[in-house]
Amino acid sequence: MLTLKRRYWQWMQRRELIRWSRSLHATGVEPMASEPGASRCTAAFVAEEFFHRDLRGFGGFGKVVSSIASRANRQIAGPCRFGMILPQAVPSVDRVELRRYHDTPVVLRPSSGSLREHLGAYWQAITSLAPQALITIDWHPSYLVPLLAMPTTPVLVWIRDPRDSQAWTRLAEVPGEVESRGLSSRRDLIGLAREKQQSLDLLMRESRRGGRKVIFCSKSAALVQRARDTYGLPTLQPHLLPTPLDAPAEPGLYEQIAERPTLLFLGRLDPVKRPWVAFEIAARHPELQVLVAGAFPNASTTAPWQARYARLPNLQLLGHVDGAEKDRLLRSCWALVNTSAHEAEPVSFLEAFSYGKPVIACHADEDNVRRFGYYAGPSSGAGLDEASLIRFDTAITQMLGDAAQRRRKGESARDFVLQNHSHEAFYSALMRIYRSEGIAETASVFTA
Repeated sequence: MLTLKRRYWQWMQRRELIRWSRSLHATGVEPMASEPGASRCTAAFVAEEFFHRDLRGFGGFGKVVSSIASRANRQIAGPCRFGMILPQAVPSVDRVELRRYHDTPVVLRPSSGSLREHLGAYWQAITSLAPQALITIDWHPSYLVPLLAMPTTPVLVWIRDPRDSQAWTRLAEVPGEVESRGLSSRRDLIGLAREKQQSLDLLMRESRRGGRKVIFCSKSAALVQRARDTYGLPTLQPHLLPTPLDAPAEPGLYEQIAERPTLLFLGRLDPVKRPWVAFEIAARHPELQVLVAGAFPNASTTAPWQARYARLPNLQLLGHVDGAEKDRLLRSCWALVNTSAHEAEPVSFLEAFSYGKPVIACHADEDNVRRFGYYAGPSSGAGLDEASLIRFDTAITQMLGDAAQRRRKGESARDFVLQNHSHEAFYSALMRIYRSEGIAETASVFTA
């Protein structure tokens, strides 16, 4: 019954959004800068997080967009500007607001009141950014609200971690994953794949109706087939748009490694990340120091695991880290360990690579784990079965047993990031996309 009510509510909301969006298109409203003489935003990101406690926490996607936006917006003389639109309602605001986070204007809408009551103010806040394009981080049904508010503005769907029905089926086997998403059954979780596809179909239909361009980009060619399956677009041929990263300076980079072999777990500790596997690694390897850096958004689902391993002397739960402390951890660790049930090369991998550190992981969809680290997969469900744990044991033994190989892998990983994941590489790729798709007549507005 709850599922039927939820679907009915979504249908009614989307019907209202379509009617509203078509009325905007019929009036021929064009976005304009909010102040006389103000320049338009190069783009506005649409994502469910922005790497801030107020804005749905500290995830990798939010880290990427906040890094891009803050870096560009801090350049006083640079003409490239970014805005941010948070599609999800925010409990901390009671009206539509335009706030600044990470040197970036961020549009927020409240959780109280009906969406219909806030549509006008939400539209005004979004159009005040006057973006030349909207860049979504993957695709989520919540994106329909801001995208239908800008019915003629080109959309770039940046493919970063597409999840088809097979991926959701695997995630449904992870303890606590269903509950952490506020769902009642595995069937509801697996159904998210279909829900995303249907909402994207709606965007494509409305965009064709109004003449809006919808352009797909991917952070990696390895994700294209999965994206085709996820979105139901068998002929999809996305542009390449790499993830930019601020790599640390090299002086002293390899001289601060900890004396004791140290593994660093870095990331938000949702059930899908399976931090308890890292806890078990600490239990099986007393010779290691295992540092777990990340917040617990759903403490109730992970509390039993924390209690089970609380007495391990070689396991440290550090909570969320950033800035100088994160820099210190990445410099001193021997390798990054990732125990997630599903990933598509997370930002933490690139961060570790930029510090010349290999990764140990149980997934290697983009092959960089095998090139620059140690593959310990596959691993399903809770990940605590003996076969999966033995594979992690083997990978750890390989990492510890050959210091020269570990150094070579790390140095090659850093070279890879410097060559392929700089901000210059990101802007060059975005410039090519704008030019080839005719989004901006003067793509030279981009500066690295």
